[in-house]
Amino acid sequence: MKIRTKDNIILSGASTIMHSLIVPLFVLIFTIYYRPSGVYNVLQMEDYSFAFNATMLFCIVLVSISITRGWLYLIAKYKEVSHRIYLLWCIGETLTASLFVSLYIVLMNSGSIPFFEIAGSSFITMAATCIYPYGFLWLGLELYAKNNEEDTPAEDNSLIRFYDEYSKLRFVIAPEAVIFIKSEDNYVQIHYLDKNKTKKFILRSSMRALEEDLAKHGLVRCHRSYFINPSFIRIVHRDSAGLIVADLNQDGYESIPISRKYQDAITKLL
Repeated sequence: MKIRTKDNIILSGASTIMHSLIVPLFVLIFTIYYRPSGVYNVLQMEDYSFAFNATMLFCIVLVSISITRGWLYLIAKYKEVSHRIYLLWCIGETLTASLFVSLYIVLMNSGSIPFFEIAGSSFITMAATCIYPYGFLWLGLELYAKNNEEDTPAEDNSLIRFYDEYSKLRFVIAPEAVIFIKSEDNYVQIHYLDKNKTKKFILRSSMRALEEDLAKHGLVRCHRSYFINPSFIRIVHRDSAGLIVADLNQDGYESIPISRKYQDAITKLL
């Protein structure tokens, strides 16, 4: 199962900010209010008070989670993130924060405490503490997204929605307005009618990614590089080179090639 930035608030910019603030704030409040014995003994130093060190701990966690959450937000803009990857990312965030906290404690104690000794206990304490804000944020954001989805009107399935390779919605159009679609390198050209004028929209995607949705809306594949709307075909014939082509009933377009593989299907629709 995948988490998409476009339809899941967990990977949104708002969620990034919330995690960056709420998780370290929860760690600070938990540390100061409950004062776990092991944590208190480590943070209570001769030259620096417990409150000062707890505040520094908050700053360290804030910076480390802000950076890792920012990376996650950027990654999710271009790639889908599975729930398992997201869970591993949360564990990685906790580990990163605990390592920096451990480094701070070691430095403040002038190296009298072994780094790896404090790192293990720091990670266990941090993980046990952070599981609460991570869990509450996950559930809260999921419930918010679900309620918001219920209040959102259902999409009009009669329209074709074109998403780019990053799953971002780029273009919406009625299928009867599409004349043909042409593949060119890593892009597709959508030729369509708008107020009786022919226009073109270029989308970064592939024919393979669009094929299923286009077929549902009545567009037919006539060539490995073309989809065509049968209602815009004026005639199918052989050109001077003996190739099968379709002439359109719209001016300004060259003939659309028809592969032998798709010839029978196109002929039956005319």
